[in-house]
Amino acid sequence: MIALTRRSGARYGALLVTACIGLAVAGCGGSSATSGGGSSPSASSANTEIPAGSANVAYAASLAFLNEKIVGPAFAKADSLTYSGRAGPSDGLSQEIAAGVIAPDVFESVGGDPIAALEPKFTKWYVQYASTQIVLAYNPASKYAKQFKAIGNGTEPVKNLFSILQKPGFKLGRTDPNLDPQGRAFIYMLELAQMKYHLPANTVTKILGSPLASASASEIFDEAALEPRLQAGQLDASSAYLSQAIQLHLHYIKLPAAINLGDAALAAQYHKASITITGNVTKHGSPLVIDITTINNSPIGAKFAAYVLSPAGLALHKQGGYTLLKPKLFGPASAVPAAVKSELGG
Repeated sequence: MIALTRRSGARYGALLVTACIGLAVAGCGGSSATSGGGSSPSASSANTEIPAGSANVAYAASLAFLNEKIVGPAFAKADSLTYSGRAGPSDGLSQEIAAGVIAPDVFESVGGDPIAALEPKFTKWYVQYASTQIVLAYNPASKYAKQFKAIGNGTEPVKNLFSILQKPGFKLGRTDPNLDPQGRAFIYMLELAQMKYHLPANTVTKILGSPLASASASEIFDEAALEPRLQAGQLDASSAYLSQAIQLHLHYIKLPAAINLGDAALAAQYHKASITITGNVTKHGSPLVIDITTINNSPIGAKFAAYVLSPAGLALHKQGGYTLLKPKLFGPASAVPAAVKSELGG
């Protein structure tokens, strides 16, 4: 039985990450991907007590399958070390690190802002190394699946997707935009689509069923709960990153570059989308990238970060559906651990 409680706490989150991974491995409710395509701060995919000598990695939940089943074990084998992962929304994890609730060796986030919020006390640098894009994942048993497939393969225009999402009774899943970059990315995508396709001015709020930054909308779930819930048939569709859809073998619709937040050349266009979240902070759309840093100059964290940025680690990310970027350092090179610096060519 999969725990599907909305906005659950860390203990429930641990179950959800495990369930998500289990479904992907077992193929429960999944199928080959088709293209055309209050708050819960974090979730732990390991025991709360971290073994000595283990690389403790806090990461955006979209990395759960890749980290727990592929990168983590590969790192442990290559470096003769152990790995312990903790998944959650990037902003939520950042807040927990800042508050001293968790003390990971490494932090991997979607976008650099959650890491920059920890500077300079917990880190002074981060490296951007991969990108992804937002897609709409869907259940092939949904009554809308035939239309989704047609939109995905191009026989029906993408514009039609947004009227489907507004249908009464449509079951959509997404994450809290106040805590999770994916939750914001989905809203940016809708805003960009509203502009691109000249949709009515209330299209986005009708699809969301709430104001943009509402954290209590019935559509909102922990990120780790979305895919299990979708595969169990409890949602017609959900937000997802392309990398997640590939790793978890989901059916999905790949969206045009103008709205999918996956093309760095369109950064100025993406910036036109915005949302004001908790704390009266306004965020703007931007290309979806993955960033990594170590926390508190952790030596074992440096080893994990170096492995991720090594040719072997980057190859695993490419296999996992990420687009590799030339690693780009943000912050002073003098603050970067030597092991990481060597992978950056320094």
